[in-house]
Amino acid sequence: MLRVLRIFVQSLFILIAMVAASLYFLYFRRAPLPAAPPHALVAPAISTIPGLAACWIETGKTFSNFSFGSTAGSILVRHPAGDLLIDTGNSSHFAEEISVYPFWTRLKLKSLAGELNPKVPLPDLLRRRSIDEDLAKVRWVILSHVHLDHAGGLMDLPQMPVLLTREELQFANDPEAQAKGFTIAAHTQKFPPASAPTLKFDATPYETFDESIDLYKDGSVVVVPLRGHTPGSVGIFVNLSPTRRLFYVGDAVDDERGFEERVGKSLILQDSDNDMALANQITGRLSELHEKVPGLAIIPAHGRSAYKKFFPGGPLTCVSGQ
Repeated sequence: MLRVLRIFVQSLFILIAMVAASLYFLYFRRAPLPAAPPHALVAPAISTIPGLAACWIETGKTFSNFSFGSTAGSILVRHPAGDLLIDTGNSSHFAEEISVYPFWTRLKLKSLAGELNPKVPLPDLLRRRSIDEDLAKVRWVILSHVHLDHAGGLMDLPQMPVLLTREELQFANDPEAQAKGFTIAAHTQKFPPASAPTLKFDATPYETFDESIDLYKDGSVVVVPLRGHTPGSVGIFVNLSPTRRLFYVGDAVDDERGFEERVGKSLILQDSDNDMALANQITGRLSELHEKVPGLAIIPAHGRSAYKKFFPGGPLTCVSGQ
């Protein structure tokens, strides 16, 4: 009996060691990247706008008690000229939407994006925030990119204007991207036509970026291109005050390690980048920005620890500039 117990303990130890090693190589071990070429910094003039606030609307999470925990959902920007939803998380119909894929594709989608499925649909979370009227106040939805775990929540919302670049609309409708499950054909029904993009950048430098667009024309929300993860990925600056600012960067990096340590994506997520070389350059650019503007809160879409720092009250809380 003692010998059997010893064998069981040894086998369990080996299994735990194998799982730990797999996690290390698949997720925690990341390659260091070269520094981005030095870029001029164009510091913006920012004023505090009364009534402006940002709210964390979390639809899904994993390992929430650990520093490497993931999140998904939206940031709601409350603006006097109409609100803005940044990303939407997964659709509540996720399982049905991926059911058409082959087994291995379906298994991969369930194991990655599917771990962040909403337990409560996005509109219901907005109601829990006691902001039922917000759906009527939403002026735009902007997607950092069109991957299913960022665009899917649109399926739970009424039809709304969605801001997307021409490159991203073309990617959303690309049969190859849809075949891999990166984008879902049904989601494109919520997008503008590929021939009529709703987001176009100006040649106006902003921070360390050469192009930008000021959505409200008051400096409160400024969008810049982050091409690489997808052809039309974007980042969104939300300037609540001169000293309280966030920069939502979608999946340009996995988490804070990406820009703090200037490392690439984890092995398990590398193939989600449409152009890995360009995506790595963006990581270098974000790392440079982090060094030049340390007070700016860079928030990766799935980096729960970054959200918790900016929103100390947790999900369904808001932060203002006042």
